[in-house]
Amino acid sequence: MEQLTENIIKKVALRFFRNYYKFRLRYEDQPVTAKYDLEGVGGIIADGYYSFKKTDGKPFTATFEATSKESKDEVIYKSEPKVLFWDGLAVASLAMVVLAGLNLHYEFHPLDNTRLPERAGLFILGMAVSFAIFYLIAKNFRRYRYIYAIEQFKKYHADEQWIALATDVFENGNDKYFKELKNQCVFNGFGLLTVDANLDPKIIITPSRQDIFLGKRRRVDFLPQGKVRDIVKGSKFGMWWGIFGNKLPAFLKPDTSTLRFRRTFYNQMLITAISVVLIGVVFSKELQNPDFRELEQSTYRDKIARSKSNNLPEQEEVIEEPAAAFQPPKKAKKEDFWQLEKEEEATPSPALREAEPPADQPESVNGGEVFVSKGGSEFLIYDCARFYNFEGKKYIIQEGAYHSWELTGKQLGLLNKHGFEPSALPKSCFSKNASGFIIFLGMIYNSEEEAQKQLDKWRKSGNKVAGDTSRWQIRAIEAPEG
Repeated sequence: MEQLTENIIKKVALRFFRNYYKFRLRYEDQPVTAKYDLEGVGGIIADGYYSFKKTDGKPFTATFEATSKESKDEVIYKSEPKVLFWDGLAVASLAMVVLAGLNLHYEFHPLDNTRLPERAGLFILGMAVSFAIFYLIAKNFRRYRYIYAIEQFKKYHADEQWIALATDVFENGNDKYFKELKNQCVFNGFGLLTVDANLDPKIIITPSRQDIFLGKRRRVDFLPQGKVRDIVKGSKFGMWWGIFGNKLPAFLKPDTSTLRFRRTFYNQMLITAISVVLIGVVFSKELQNPDFRELEQSTYRDKIARSKSNNLPEQEEVIEEPAAAFQPPKKAKKEDFWQLEKEEEATPSPALREAEPPADQPESVNGGEVFVSKGGSEFLIYDCARFYNFEGKKYIIQEGAYHSWELTGKQLGLLNKHGFEPSALPKSCFSKNASGFIIFLGMIYNSEEEAQKQLDKWRKSGNKVAGDTSRWQIRAIEAPEG
C-alpha cells in the first residue's frame, strides 16, 4: 500500500473544502480561490487556502495544515520546561512580594541586623515552596505543550482553520499526543480531519463558527511560497541581504524549524526582577527601624560621650522627699499582678549571707518608689509613675523577690559589686495588696526575645557570685489600667 504523502493529503483536503463549503451563503458570480502552499510574513505557511466572498461583502477564508507520517512533528507536542520554569519563578516572586508586604504591616517576623541570615533562609524557603506548588499544579497545562500546527494557526486570522493528517500518523486512538492534539483543537476552535488509505476524509472535530480569539489575531496576505523571498531580493534591502545575509550568525537568521513559534519568557524575567527589587525595598524599610540593636560597649560609650545630655548637671541621688504610699487607679486590674501566692522568696547567695549589713533603709522605701543601686549604700530613687508611660507589656529579667528592704539592699549591693546593674522595684507599684520587692537586672526590654537573649548571655558567663542563675526569669510588667 502506497504511503500517504503530504501532497496527497493537500489534494484530498482541498477537495473536501469544496464539498464542505459549497452550501455556504456567498455571491455565486464571485470567484472562489483555492490554492496550495502559500506563505505569509513572519514564516507563516498555509498548506491549503480556500476563500470566497460572503453575501455581506466580507471575505471568508479557510486554511489547513496537512501532515503525513513523515512530518508528524508538526502535530506532536513538545514540553516547554523553560517557560514553565520562568512562569513558576515569576509567580513565586509575586507571592513573596505579597508576603513581604503583609509581614511589613503585621510584623509576623520582625527584621533587624541580627536576623538577616534567618530572613534569607525564610525567603529562599518561601520561594521554593511557592515554586513547587505552582510546578505541581501547572506542569500538565496545555500552555507547556507546544504543537507547531496549533501555534502557527494562532499567528494569523482565518475564519476556519483545519488540521488534516493521515490516519497512520497516530495508529492508536488512545495515543497521548493524539489526545492532546484533539484537546487543543477543541479549546482553540480549530477543525481536525483524517485521511485514510482510500483517500476518504473523516471529520473528527469541526471548527468553531465564532471567533474565539475575539479579533486578537491579525490578517495575513498569503503569497505563493518563494514569492516573499523574491520581493525582498528585489527591494533596496535585498541587495544587502544577498551580500551579508548568509554570513550572519545562526541566531540572527530567520528560524525555519517547527519550533519557531515557541513562547518567549522575557516578560516573566522582567516580573521576577521587579519583584526582587520590591522585596529588597521592603527589607530595607524593616532594617531602618529595628526593634533592637546590639552595640559594642565602646560604641555605646562613644555615643553617650557625644550626647548633648552631657551638658546637663548630674541628677541628685535622691530626687525628692518620700511620696505617700502609692494607691493604684480605681480601674486597676483585680487580679494580683505578681501572683504572690505562687511566688517563692529568693534565697540570697552565700556571699550575701556573709556580707556586712548595708546602710539603713532609705526613708522612701514605703513610698512606692524604685531604687537603683549605684554601689555601696547609695541609691537613685524614682517614683512608680516612671513605669506608667509604658504602652503594652515590657519585660525585665527578675533576679529574685524579697520580703524586706534589708535583704533587698544587701543583694543590690552584692550584685553591683560583681559587675551587674541591679534595680529594685516595690511590688506595690502594680498592686496595692502586694508587699516586698523584686530585683531585676539590666534594662527594661521591649520584647521577650531581647530579654531572653541577655539572660542567656549572663547564664553562659558562669558568674555564680550572685546565686543560682537558673532561678532568674523573664517577667512581664504592665501599667495598671485607668
